Amino acid sequence: MTQISMIFDSSHISSAVSLASALATLLITVWYFLFKRRGLPPGPVGLPYFGYWPFLNDSDCHLKLEELKKNYGDIYCFTSTGRLFVIMGSIKIAREAFSTKSDCFGERFSYFGVMNYIFKNGLALLKNEPWEVMRKFFVHVLKERIAIFLKNSTSESIYDSVRFIISDLKAKKGEPVNLTALLTHKCSSILRLIMFGEIGATEEQIRKFYELYATESMNITPTSMFLNGTIARHFIFPLQPEYQKIKKCHTQMENIIFEIVEEHKSTYNEENIRDIIDDYFKERDDRRRKGDPTAKYFTDETLIGTLIQMIGDGIFSVASFISLWMKKLAEHPEEQDKLYQEILDVIGLDRQPTMEDKSKLTYFNAFISEVMRTSDFFNSFPSLECIKETTISGYRIPKGTVMVLNFYSAHRDPKIYEEPEKFNPARFIEANGKRRPEQPITFGIGKQTIMFGRVLYNDASFSIPDYSSSEFPSRITKRNKYNWLRTVYVRKSTHLCTS
Repeated sequence: MTQISMIFDSSHISSAVSLASALATLLITVWYFLFKRRGLPPGPVGLPYFGYWPFLNDSDCHLKLEELKKNYGDIYCFTSTGRLFVIMGSIKIAREAFSTKSDCFGERFSYFGVMNYIFKNGLALLKNEPWEVMRKFFVHVLKERIAIFLKNSTSESIYDSVRFIISDLKAKKGEPVNLTALLTHKCSSILRLIMFGEIGATEEQIRKFYELYATESMNITPTSMFLNGTIARHFIFPLQPEYQKIKKCHTQMENIIFEIVEEHKSTYNEENIRDIIDDYFKERDDRRRKGDPTAKYFTDETLIGTLIQMIGDGIFSVASFISLWMKKLAEHPEEQDKLYQEILDVIGLDRQPTMEDKSKLTYFNAFISEVMRTSDFFNSFPSLECIKETTISGYRIPKGTVMVLNFYSAHRDPKIYEEPEKFNPARFIEANGKRRPEQPITFGIGKQTIMFGRVLYNDASFSIPDYSSSEFPSRITKRNKYNWLRTVYVRKSTHLCTS
């Protein structure tokens, strides 16, 4: 009996110790969780490790983020696969982070993610001095190449492309047409001449590249941009068919650009600079001769990664934006006469538009701003990573936090845009002493804006006035895989503007 009693007492003590240990572990976990979240923006909790990711859907991710903004405010946060994401749902919050406190947000994608994979080795993922050197070089050389193209007699091809597109649309006679695909083909011809001239890359190489880039872009899902880290890389991404398509396309794109670069290496002559790749080689060699240590940043990997971004943005992205502009023109025929009359007043009918005309086209520029504001091309984007703990709108932002620009919510903020759901270009024109609202932040805010997108957007908008005085289809239907990236289809030909 004594032994049984001792065993019984021992089991009671053991149970008490186990219970105490479990309670202590629970209390420590709760304390750590509360301590870790102290001062953070409000937001949903989600599941261990996965965070809020399982509650997001590709079909309505932007609407879910908008709902969270209504519940928690302009700035809120949640975790996803072990990382903290802070969602910025207003332009004011984004400016505080990326302009006022830009020194605290200086890196993109230090973790593995789908955007990290796509932009690997290129300018987008460079940091500190390498980023500054490469950005300065590519901005300068790209602007220079565009200027050369526009001054050259081949710049007439811009207007030829416009005329061919209008002719192709007429030829459809009311049949559905993939407008983005049509524009992409024309944009690729122009961009090839800007970047590579007549001989730097073949039409077939660029055509194949943009087909792959379009497929890759269409498989970037909204929820995949919230996946990150080693576990997601090895156990979640491989299960996603979209990611497998992205990998396959990206490998083929890299092979195409590698082939072009290798061909340039074998035929390079610094006395005969042919295109942007030769510009890169010459800049690298000049810096080496001067003993400039920054020459080491001009690697083949950086060149290939950056060219992938430049060509992709310059073709598919620009074509998609122009498609959105044309779609809005067809959806809002009341705007067509206003644009056409302004083009008559500023440019007339006896000449083609020039770059100098763009700043004089007040309503045209307002129309473009409104198209950018109301488009859902990108509804949200994980932008920069916090490199130094700071506060935004009074909330603590820890180092390593990923800041997400929520374009959908920011561009529909009723505090900034009166009647935000209404398409109204006039809101961007100052009148009767009323200040115009903030410009859309489609290309980001601060020093790390989407460089190539902005440069090529300015160039693309150069040709829009010519579309606006041409015949154009008006009735639109649309078919989309995800709401954030749409392929535009057009039906029923009619006059866009008539004289």
